[in-house]
Order: sequence, then C-alpha cells, then structure tokens
Amino acid sequence: MDSLAFWLPLALLFFSALTGTALKRRSRDHCLKKFQKSRIILPHGDGGWEVGLLRVFAQGIELFYSESRSEEVGPIDSLVLHPSEVEKIPYLLRPAPEADTRQGAEWAKELVRIRKPSFFDRVIRASLNFYNMLRDAFGQASQAILGAISKDSSIGKIKNADKRVNEIGTGLTGLVPNAWEPILEKHRGHRVVVERKTKAGLVKESGVLEDYSSKYLLVREVVVRDGPLLDYLLGQGAKRDAKNDFLYSRTTTVVRHTISEI
Repeated sequence: MDSLAFWLPLALLFFSALTGTALKRRSRDHCLKKFQKSRIILPHGDGGWEVGLLRVFAQGIELFYSESRSEEVGPIDSLVLHPSEVEKIPYLLRPAPEADTRQGAEWAKELVRIRKPSFFDRVIRASLNFYNMLRDAFGQASQAILGAISKDSSIGKIKNADKRVNEIGTGLTGLVPNAWEPILEKHRGHRVVVERKTKAGLVKESGVLEDYSSKYLLVREVVVRDGPLLDYLLGQGAKRDAKNDFLYSRTTTVVRHTISEI
C-alpha cells in the first residue's frame, strides 16, 4: 500500500500534465481551422497585405510565402503572428478558385452542402448545439467527478492536486466549440449582410453565413466592397465581382441584416 500511495499521486500529476498539454495543442478556433492550408490574404502593417499558405496553431498562426523574400537578415520564408497579433487582424480572405477547375467544383459543392445540409449534418449540428446549451452543466459534472477522485487519501496530499484536476475538466469541456447564439444559428446557410468597421468608416458586405465562433464569422461568396482592399485585389489580377470567403473578426464585424432570397 505504501508503494501505491507513493506512485499514484505521481501518476496523477503526470497524467494531468500530459492531458493538459494535449488539450492545449488541440484548442484551435474551429472557424479558423477551416482556412488551414489555404491560400489567404490578410492585412498586415500600415495599409499593406500579406499573402501565403496558412497554418493554424493553438498559439498563433503562420503564413508561408510562395517564394522566399530577400531581407538583410537573410531569405524570409514565412510570417509568424502570435495570439495578441492575431486578435488584431480584422479579417482573413480566401479567394474563390476558378469555377472551371477541380477546386472550383469542390468549392461549389461545399456551398450547396452549406445551404442545404444533409440529415446527418443537421443531426451533428443539433447535437453540438444541445451540448453547448448544457455546457456549464457538463463542465461542473466532470469537475465534480474528477474532484471526487482527487479527494482520495493518497492523492489529496499532493500540493495543488485540486488545481491540476480542475484543469483537466476545464480542458475537456473546452475541446468542443462553445459559441452558440440562436440568432446566428437561425441564419446559417443563408445570405446575410455584415457591417465592418474600417479606417474609412463602416463597410457593408453580403455573403452566405457558414459558421461562427466566439472570435470569428465565416462568410462565403462575399463580393469585396472595401475600397483599398478591392484596389489591392484588382492589382493582383482579381475580378471586381469575384466571390471570396471571409473570416471576419467579431471585434470589428457584426451581422447587421438578412437578405431575402427569391
């Protein structure tokens, strides 16, 4: 028993640390993850934009350039943005592929699925929404169970044992997206108008609301109305009426209107 009393607390601490690390590695925004490995454009610096292939991490993002950039310190391959910097990005834009390409065909199929989800998709979404409604209850229940385990005579002697166990419970509930808003949920798959704050004033753009999180609004088929951004895209060879995917930051953007679809 002495051997068990010695090793069991150590095993709990190891399990807590291992579980906490694994949970942190997976705690990426579910909307931001949908732009993983996509070519995106984001505003960076004073009135400039960066273009590259996006990689999403739990603590920040990385943008890989198509070609190395020569600078005084050497050839630069990517741009790393940390959490505090990512939070200040007003949007990420993913240009829509050409309609007559394979990627264009897949993009069109995705839009059909978004606008007319299958029965299976609706069941999954309903289950997720139900969980989010009862999220606090699940969180308190899991922490109560884990807390009861930590009260064992041998485990309870560990310094900060309760804190470690509570971290596991909090991390488990954090794995599932927790943004559930009835008014946005109602309009998923429908055309909406978003209102975004810019240096020049408010800009309104419309598109199909695919999803949302506590940090982002994911809107598809958006025609750019922001003057400086549109000028930049035209300079890159894009069409004026091109439809793009936008990941809007909710710190600067809100869903303002809905659009009647005939």
